[in-house]
Amino acid sequence: MFARPLFRGEVLTFRDHSDYFQPMRYFTAVELRNFRLPLWNPYNASGEPWLANPQIGVFYPPAWIFLVVPFSPAYVLYLFLHVALLGCGAFLLFSRMGSPGGAFIGSVIVMLCGPTLSMLDVSNNLTTFAWIPLVLWCAMGEVSPMASAAVIAMSFLAGEPFFAAAGALMFVFVILSRGDGEGSLVTRSFASLRMTADIAVTAFCLAGIQLIPFLAIIAGSDRAGAVPREEILRDSMSLGDWLRVAVPSGTTHQQFIPTVYMGIAAVVLAAVGIWSRRAVGWLLLLAASILISALMSDVLTRLPLTIIRYPARVVPLGALAMVALAVIGWESVRRALPFQWLPMAVVALIIVDLVPRIAPLLESAQFNLHPLPWARTVGRDGKIVRLMPPNLRVLDRRAWIAGYLNLFEHRFDAWTAAPIVSESYTRAYAAALARRDLLDRMSVAYVLTAAPSGVVVHHNPTAWPMAYWRDSSGRMAQASLLACTTSAVFVTIDAPTDGVVVVTQQFSKGWEVEIDGVPAAAERDGVFRAVHVRAGHHAIAWRYRPRSVQIGFALSFIALARMLLSTGFVKRKWHENFFSPKKNFS
Repeated sequence: MFARPLFRGEVLTFRDHSDYFQPMRYFTAVELRNFRLPLWNPYNASGEPWLANPQIGVFYPPAWIFLVVPFSPAYVLYLFLHVALLGCGAFLLFSRMGSPGGAFIGSVIVMLCGPTLSMLDVSNNLTTFAWIPLVLWCAMGEVSPMASAAVIAMSFLAGEPFFAAAGALMFVFVILSRGDGEGSLVTRSFASLRMTADIAVTAFCLAGIQLIPFLAIIAGSDRAGAVPREEILRDSMSLGDWLRVAVPSGTTHQQFIPTVYMGIAAVVLAAVGIWSRRAVGWLLLLAASILISALMSDVLTRLPLTIIRYPARVVPLGALAMVALAVIGWESVRRALPFQWLPMAVVALIIVDLVPRIAPLLESAQFNLHPLPWARTVGRDGKIVRLMPPNLRVLDRRAWIAGYLNLFEHRFDAWTAAPIVSESYTRAYAAALARRDLLDRMSVAYVLTAAPSGVVVHHNPTAWPMAYWRDSSGRMAQASLLACTTSAVFVTIDAPTDGVVVVTQQFSKGWEVEIDGVPAAAERDGVFRAVHVRAGHHAIAWRYRPRSVQIGFALSFIALARMLLSTGFVKRKWHENFFSPKKNFS
């Protein structure tokens, strides 16, 4: 499946690959390769926290492949390795429920089914989902708390907090329902609670370098009750859509998961498995997935924090439950039909049935660093906005500079593709689209509109500079220098009189400012950053040093040190290797 793009040096192109994840990964990799920690993205939404966005994956070890491998093969290998991780984790998990043959069948279904490979172009969902079988395997077996915490932490670092939180909740449910160990029920329950708390705290601290900055930006974001109802429910599943897991053709009401088809083998085996006592937990997971995606619309829109956009994202969890039921069902089939060739015949059926259905998800083409049809001056001296008609049916992503395509050539975009946006900036942006004077103040110099011939770019000559001096009477002077990096902004200005210097980059906690090397008081000018200056020539330096990153680093360092220096992780293995009575020293 991945051979074509790998051997041709191509990248996947279906949907969000080209205009979201590829520019995002490429931009981040370039910064890290040049030994710059990308704390801030100055090119979108008048600046936005970059490292705090969990999809960036700066601290996710598998994402470091982009630092050592050329981008095109790195992009495909990154996805391929997570599909393989999902299959291996599923095999381990299902091996606890049945025979190796059943586990192998289940792992093949998980890797090839529509709900899984539909996440290839929303790769943060795929990378996090790939860890969930391992998380559950840790909960079902006697895996050490440190190892369990590490696996849960990796799921959070992989980039999709919703799936990671769902995996952590399922881990807790399995641990508390196991009821194993010695002693009374109260003693066993207390021991399970204590171990669960230890694992939870350790996992949270291990992932703290990503989680703390992420949590810090949520409070003032549109997720705190400002996401429109229609956006929350845009990709809801209906009960009828769930029947498509058994139908290889047709479309669903939602678009988030392009194909929900699970395959005839999975459906038939799952139908056999639902009658087993061991199926209860997986039936609960399947029922919860159906309930959330299809029947909880009003509840989702009334939550104070928008934790689920696009309810169809829970379909892969329901698919995992169905595959687990299929593994349970296989054990009944295996006993009734004890033919040695049957497992491989079922695997062959799965491949023949599923691979043609997911072929469109694996479209590929050469990686293009300069995909935009516009001159490179567009978006370099001022920001871009789009005035798109509401009834637009065909979207030329490159012409509209969709997603993060602006990052390839460092163009400034007044909007962002990020899943989390500052609520105050969202309001300011919406107001600017309705008023020309506010559009000018936002430094919007280019407007993209629809035309009969396609997309047209208009230059706005009255746009204010992206860095300027202004006095109390309204006089303005443009900065002679503006330089933006992923952690700083540098401005050189000649102020005729005392006044304020404004940089049309978002005001955000963590920014500190110096004037001629002397710390100064940062101020706000609407949603932008400002500082008072006296008359004369000044060199102003803004530096981004968010406290959340410092706290997260400290927590992760402490948790990592505890894990590496713990007796269970270090001394026990050393003693087993050198002092075990079973050791053969002859």
